[in-house]
Formats: sequence, structure tokens, C-alpha cells
Amino acid sequence: MIVEVTQQHRYSRIPVLAKWATLVILVVGLATGVATISERLVELSQLAKVYYHPYLVAVGLSDDFFIWYFIVLEGFLAMAFAVVAGIIALQRQATWITLFAAIALILFGVTVPPALHSLIVQFGELSLLHRLERASGLALFVIFLYIFPDGRFVPRWTGVLAIILSVWSLAWPFYKPLNPYTWHHFVPFLVISSWLGTGVFAQIYRYIHLANAEQRQQTKWVVFGVTAAVLGDFVTHIAWYIFPLQRGPDLFFLLIHHPFFILSQLILPLAIGVSLLRYGLWEVDLIIYRTLLYGLLTALVAAVLTASTKLIEEFFKLILGKEAVPLAAGLAVFVAGGALGTTRKYLDNQIKRYFQIEKVDFGKNFLEFLPEALASTELSHLLQVFVSRSTEKMKSTHGALFLCDAHQQLQLAAAHHLMPKATESLRWYDTCFNQMQKGEVVVQQDDNSFPFLVPLTVPGSKKRQLLGILAFGPRSGGRGCSKDELSSLKQLGKEAGTAIYIAQLNTDNQRELKQQLATLEERLEAINAEFSALPK
Repeated sequence: MIVEVTQQHRYSRIPVLAKWATLVILVVGLATGVATISERLVELSQLAKVYYHPYLVAVGLSDDFFIWYFIVLEGFLAMAFAVVAGIIALQRQATWITLFAAIALILFGVTVPPALHSLIVQFGELSLLHRLERASGLALFVIFLYIFPDGRFVPRWTGVLAIILSVWSLAWPFYKPLNPYTWHHFVPFLVISSWLGTGVFAQIYRYIHLANAEQRQQTKWVVFGVTAAVLGDFVTHIAWYIFPLQRGPDLFFLLIHHPFFILSQLILPLAIGVSLLRYGLWEVDLIIYRTLLYGLLTALVAAVLTASTKLIEEFFKLILGKEAVPLAAGLAVFVAGGALGTTRKYLDNQIKRYFQIEKVDFGKNFLEFLPEALASTELSHLLQVFVSRSTEKMKSTHGALFLCDAHQQLQLAAAHHLMPKATESLRWYDTCFNQMQKGEVVVQQDDNSFPFLVPLTVPGSKKRQLLGILAFGPRSGGRGCSKDELSSLKQLGKEAGTAIYIAQLNTDNQRELKQQLATLEERLEAINAEFSALPK
């Protein structure tokens, strides 16, 4: 558990009425989305009866399975959009932009399955209310990309695009030729993707020119979600673009593609939810890194496997004849497997180099410099080495270590690049102190002096005892900490707390031993003096 402490003044106050109005819109949007189930049931029933029935019977499936297979998957996706939108709207720290995002998500989300899926399977006529909902969902979502996260249109010309998009979205539900979902082939996909692309461009522009460190992480999440949704839609439908697949014979592709399509679209609301709620905000770099690594690796291995299979087949045909062709597949797998390790290592290095992926393992770093620190007999030197090395690994501007005295008051014990007035603005909250007593790392988002507080704890008879606190200043570039880094910080607090506790005991023992020796020397001197005073 990681505790994040923020101050309320950084959020605009939202009237309760606005939240309730947003909630009503969410409910109405979800209700109209649920109302499309009846139309979807009719459409799927017709598809099963006219096109897919003989193919379903051939593989032992029923028409009902075909119908509910799609209803359940699409309903799950729409519900995911609705749940994320509700959480965003009802959160205690909601702002106007988050309320707008919640409305955009619910209206866009309840229409995603039929809207994007209709690029392959054309739907029948929908009611005017549903057409308005679909149009407004797309328009509001794109406008959300124009104004996120501060509510301003960036770049300014996106305000003009927002007006054009709004007028078009209000017009095509009433004028069928303007409806993009009635256009043929892949034109709807291009049109919708282009509008979404303008939103992604606006986010990238904001990322480069205006965003601070936290806003950049939010932008990464949003762009990642939109990109995954668009690419997921394209990749899962690519078979229909390449091959002349017809309704009926395409049953196998249809059943396989739909779960992957739903999963790719599911990334969008989850990514936006993370971006707006700022929970796990700093995980996006690692997620993008792994997505690129394994996505490119899969594509390259598939390409190598396909190419090597064709080449080896042709070679075997010439040398050994057609009877040896089945051996080509096995040999091709061996070739692709041999290239897998080298390819993965190369891609891993290149992606890490480009994205500057770096995960700091503070526990490992502590073990590395522990021998150097323990080589000193001075506790003060050990603490100074610990703070300096930890602050450098953290890439923070400054760091400090506070130890609890006999009265459980925190006293500055060591510091690294600490300004004299930094400790004056150190703010302690009861909730923070209570959580740190439990060994939890505290992130103070609004504290520019010490945003990261790591408790130093030692095992006790019933619970861990708070020995002190390791406080870090802001990280370079305004960077936060990923959950892995926060977890390793927590482990660092346990290991360092125990080491410091042992060092304190050793120091106390040495001090006590010195006192005993001094007392013994005094007694010996007194005895010697007494013996010297005796008559010889």
C-alpha cells in the first residue's frame, strides 16, 4: 500500500449539482446503450439464421451461442466504459475536466462495439436517439483529447476543429449521406481514425511544448490507450481487408477476432482512468516498453518463420522432392527459435535506449554500498553515506534522514544537498505518521521540499517500530516513482532501518564499554593513589 497525500486547493471545487447532473447523463447514456441490445439481438439473429447456421452446426455450435457470444463481449466492454466513467465522475477530487471526460467516455463507450464493429458487419437502421448518441460520443471524446488535461484548446486551431466536428456530428444523424457509418469499405475507419488522430496529435503537441512531468505521464497514458484501440481495431479486422472473406465462411475468424478486439478497446477506458485518477501514473513507460518489445518481437518472429518456411520448402523441393516438404516447417521453427534470443536482446537494448527506461532497485543498491558504510566505525558517517548514496540513486535534488529520539520526536541526523530552510517547510500529517508507523511509503504530491517519505522500521515483538524517516526531495525532471520503485523503497526502509538499529546498538555498546573502562581506570587510579599514600 502506498499513501498519497494531496491538498484540496489544487482541485477546483465542483458543485454537488454538477456531479449529480453528470451521474444522470451517465445513467441515461448507459440506458440508451442497453436499449441497443434488442436491435443487436435482431441483427445477430438474422446473421445466424441467414449466413452462419450451417457453419455453426458443422462445428457443433448453436445459433443462441453465436448471438450471446457477441452480446456478452460487447456488453462487457460497454460496462467497462461506464464503470470507469462513474468512478471518474464520483471521485472526491473531481474537476470540470474529469466530469467532461466521464460524459465523453460513457457516450463514446456505449457505442464503441457497434460503431467500430460495423466497419465489418453493417448494422441496420438505428433510432434517431441512438444516432445522436453515437455522434455526440465521438465528438465529445475527440474534443476531450483537444482539451485534456487543463481544459484549454492546444494548439489553438483545435478549437476550430472542435466546431467543425460538432456541426458535422449534429448534422449526420439527421442527414444520412453525412453518416460515416453508411459509407463503404474502410472509409469509416479512415474517417474516425483521422479525427482521433487529430486528438492524439494535440496531446503530443501539448506533451512537447507545454506539459509538466505529471501531465506528460497523463498524456502518455491517453495516447497509449487511443493508439492501442485504433491499432487493435485495424489488426483484428485486417483479415477482412486482405482476404475476400464472406459472411458464413468467415465464422472461425469472426469468433477468434472478437475477444482480441474487445481487449484492445478495453485498454482505452482503463488508460484514461489511470491518467485522470493518477493511480499508477508512472507505470506507463514500462508498459509501453513491454508492449513494443513483445509486439515487435512477435511480428519479427512471425515474419522470419513465414519467410524461412517458404525458402526451406522450395529448397527441399529441389533437392529432396515434395516428400520432404513437411520437414521444412520443423526446420523453420528451429531457425526462428535460434533468432529469437538475439533479436530480443537487440530490441530490448534499442527500446530502452530510446525511451530511457530505468527502474531503480533501491534494495539492491543498498546491499551494494552497505559494506562501504559498515566499514566505518562512526555511526554519523554510516548515516551520511546512506543518505548520499540513496539520494543519488533516487536522482533527487536533496535528501535527509530524521531519527526518532527518546521522546519520539524526529531529529535531523544526516543530509545531502539540503538547503537550510528546507526542513522548516517540512509538513507532517497525522495520517502520514500513522501510515509510516505501519511501514508504508508516503508520497506528498504537493510538498516541494520532501515529496517522498520512506519510513525506517525495525522488527518489534508485535509490530515494526518506526526508527526514523528517509525524506527525498523532488526527482530530476519532476519524475515520480513507479509501483516497483515504491515497493523497493519500502523494502529499503526495512533493511536500512534494521542496519541502522544494529549500528546504534553497537555504538551504544561501545559507548557503554568506554564508560565502563573510564570508570575502571578512575577506580584503578584511586586505588593506586591509596596505595601510594600508605606508609612504606
